[in-house]
Amino acid sequence: MRINNNVGMWAIRYLQNLQTQQNMQQQSLTQATVPLNQNISSNVIAEKIRSQVNGYREAMVSTYNTIGMMNTAEGGLQSISSNLQRMRELALQASNGTLSDSERSALQKEFTQLSQGVNKVVEQTTYNNQRVLGGEIRNMQVQLGPNEGQNMKVTLPSMDIKSLGLESVNLNSTENAQNALKAIDQAISNVSTTRNYIGSVNNRLESAARNLSETMINLTSSVSVLTGTDMARTTMEWIRTQLQSRATIGVLSQSNVNSSNVLRLLG
Repeated sequence: MRINNNVGMWAIRYLQNLQTQQNMQQQSLTQATVPLNQNISSNVIAEKIRSQVNGYREAMVSTYNTIGMMNTAEGGLQSISSNLQRMRELALQASNGTLSDSERSALQKEFTQLSQGVNKVVEQTTYNNQRVLGGEIRNMQVQLGPNEGQNMKVTLPSMDIKSLGLESVNLNSTENAQNALKAIDQAISNVSTTRNYIGSVNNRLESAARNLSETMINLTSSVSVLTGTDMARTTMEWIRTQLQSRATIGVLSQSNVNSSNVLRLLG
């Protein structure tokens, strides 16, 4: 198979290497056992700690996944905000009653293109095959710790033109342009509110991730005393490799490499 995208080819090779590393790290963590010269008490303690470590590890993966989703949503909202600001400028210009028909038509044409651009951003802003700005993230539960009740729910509203209340606005007359201006101001406010919400969610997630990391290091260091594997280092490397893999997949999604070809190459 011939691939004409150099970035895509690099990303595939890098992802293959990361997957190999991740498999080795996973095997090392799975096979870590208590040495035979340790007593039964040490064995029981190590296995109990290992169970705790697994819970913290899953919570950390969940937390970082959600951080990635929030960052993806923020990137899309930046583009939408830029479009809305330009749409507001056009509506302001169109509010001038002295415009000629050709001038108003030119403003309406750009206005329509910007509206379509907002919807396109919503369609293309995805994370794990979900449109994060398309209203598909509703009461999503995020596990922030290994125990029951250590979670939060995340909801992201739809940001398409219809949801923003701009589906019927136009600049075809002075009155319509003035009405559009009011609707756009409200849409800009809604986008700003959502961006503030994302910021607060990310702050909470990042705080949880730091706490999880510190606890995991302490727990895995304890297991390392009882086992032949440096689980603290190996676990952290395993998580880092996972996150690098997801970032690389993001690079692939922006290239022209066909997704089915990627899956075939990765086996």
